[in-house]
Amino acid sequence: MGFPTSHPMEYAAVNSGNSAVISLSASVNGSSGGKVFERVENGFPDADQVNEDSPYSGNDMLVEESPPVGDEDLDSAVAPLPSVSRSNIERRWSDITSYATKKKVQSWFQLPNGNWELGTIISSSGTESVVSFPEGKVLKVNSDSLIPANPDILDGVDDLMQLSYLNEPSVLYNLQYRYNQDMIYTKAGPVLVAVNPFAEVPLYGNDYIQAYKNKSIESPHVYAIADTAIREMTRDEVNQSIIISGESGAGKTVTAKIAMQYLAALGGGSGIEYEILKTNPILEAFGNAKTLRNDNSSRFGKLIEIHFSETGKISGAKIQTCKFIFTSEALR
Repeated sequence: MGFPTSHPMEYAAVNSGNSAVISLSASVNGSSGGKVFERVENGFPDADQVNEDSPYSGNDMLVEESPPVGDEDLDSAVAPLPSVSRSNIERRWSDITSYATKKKVQSWFQLPNGNWELGTIISSSGTESVVSFPEGKVLKVNSDSLIPANPDILDGVDDLMQLSYLNEPSVLYNLQYRYNQDMIYTKAGPVLVAVNPFAEVPLYGNDYIQAYKNKSIESPHVYAIADTAIREMTRDEVNQSIIISGESGAGKTVTAKIAMQYLAALGGGSGIEYEILKTNPILEAFGNAKTLRNDNSSRFGKLIEIHFSETGKISGAKIQTCKFIFTSEALR
């Protein structure tokens, strides 16, 4: 657009892989545009700097225009395709070992005692890699035993789905990182992961209930799970379930009490919510036993039903128990 009709345009469009060249030239007063040279680096023209890490480095394209043609021959004219060599691209894409060595990639390695340790790859050759660990320890390990680690910028994210590598050591490291900062709750999509702090943490009470009710706090919490359940129940008029699962001593009973505390605060008004909260001692009295990690472990699962009226207020509750069968090792 913008060229007079007396100045016909000649164009050549080339598309090769991820690189594309579009050259435009306008012949003025009948003179031809001659040759057009456009250099393409990784899909962007006129790149002066050569990136050694890019597989498109040195991938230059030379486009020579065909002789000028008139308007009557424009439809039948075909621009010649350039000759592009892909040997350089294939060579750079296949060279992944040098990238890991050059960039000092961090990886997890499982020690003989089962612990995971974070190390930096110094060099790789064939199936073996030389890894440097903290305290100056250097080991030659099998490359297949190394598990990629996430960059430092992702340390302590509140949602595990944000991790680039969702493997066992990365998940454990992120949970420990947050736990050391008194952040015992972490999301994994719609699932809440809670780590028992074995201590009082200032994360509960009326102030936090109002904050999660007003959506002024978005961090993972049992209150957030309970808030989502009660809002979707009210909106869709469909029963909701909150499943609390974990090993012995993980804090399932306390978590159930915290969830009921939030539901009672949002659906209170009739006074029955206080009776529901007073059932917590009864919940802990169903067949207790001592385990390796809990001196007061319940031997029964609990199904707690809380009934709401059409106005969103608690109208009743029911508690059912189901007995679990444990092996002798769990009761030692």
